[in-house]
Amino acid sequence: MTDGFSVAQAIADAARQAGSTDPAVRRAEVQSGIVTAVAVTPGTVDVGTIRARRLESYQQPTVGDQVLLVQSGSGTWWAAGRPASSAAPLGVARWLWKTATQDRFSNALTDDPDLTVQLDANATYHVEMHLHHAATDAVRFRTAWTVPAGATGNKSAMGPDQGVILSSTSTGGTGRWGVHGFTTACIYGNRDSAAAQAYAHEEAIVTTVSAGTLALQWAQVTTSATAAARLAAGSSMRVTRLA
Repeated sequence: MTDGFSVAQAIADAARQAGSTDPAVRRAEVQSGIVTAVAVTPGTVDVGTIRARRLESYQQPTVGDQVLLVQSGSGTWWAAGRPASSAAPLGVARWLWKTATQDRFSNALTDDPDLTVQLDANATYHVEMHLHHAATDAVRFRTAWTVPAGATGNKSAMGPDQGVILSSTSTGGTGRWGVHGFTTACIYGNRDSAAAQAYAHEEAIVTTVSAGTLALQWAQVTTSATAAARLAAGSSMRVTRLA
């Protein structure tokens, strides 16, 4: 015969077990929803009647986002962020860089095999390039960008001016500070060496219509019999989708 205590204990254990898996009891839940308002209260989004606090990782919330919602045991709602998709996440920088130095001798502008990335359609990106380049003065170093068809925006180009030969003991000299179309070739000054490096910085806001390739193109200004232009290891590209 089972005593009353054992029966009561069994009922209590069963209740705890059932409650541990029932959101109505433990007040914890995971669901998804569409953002209907942003920052009504700082750091929050509204998903219908639910007001959820964003996690630090959920950057640049937008009305219409599909988000993952998590309710804590105390009833507080948290917006964990957008579920992963094939599109680039907003506000998350993607870095690309050259792990090995590359030399060229042709004057044909060609996409760099490392500083190349695919952009989504109907999106806006911030693109920034840090270029460690070298060339002899006879051939010079120049760049342009490949962008998806229909992409709009302009790039800035900063570095040694194209008429400058930097001395072997100085990294100074006259600079260039132009803003240009993506496909406009930019010629940089150098240290009159196929190995000694100079620095250039290029950046832009790129707004796309169609998906496609964004890449740094580079080449010599004048073709030579041997490689006299270089893009060195450590050159990098940072691409961040903004919208």
